Amino acid sequence: MTDHELRDKEHLILQQVDSGNDDVQKITENTTLENHHVTYAFQKLEELGLVEVSKPDGTVERVIDGQKRVFQHPKKAELTDEGEQYLEQAETQRLDEYENLSHGELVEKVHELENRIKELEGKFEVFRDQVQKLI
Repeated sequence: MTDHELRDKEHLILQQVDSGNDDVQKITENTTLENHHVTYAFQKLEELGLVEVSKPDGTVERVIDGQKRVFQHPKKAELTDEGEQYLEQAETQRLDEYENLSHGELVEKVHELENRIKELEGKFEVFRDQVQKLI
């Protein structure tokens, strides 16, 4: 297991690989990350022993934005045993964060999260209105 702390991007990429989105194109399609971020993260995660990266030969055909496209097969990652252990440990730590809170602290945390959601929904509505005016 690695002692290195991963950035949110790398953690997200490990989760994506674990869920079956195991190549650069699939990850960029399912996240807000760009190709170069995923490629860099693949390199870092491979150096840490959390994934094995390969570049399959040939082409792949996929539907992107409703259009069939054929392109060189993108880099692909597979979790190592250490990568799987890292994800399991990270999930356990996340659960522990909430298990150690009192009832009152949990209620406060829920209220904070509800307020953040309402704020984000409001900002999203403003953004959507601005976009619709531009179209």
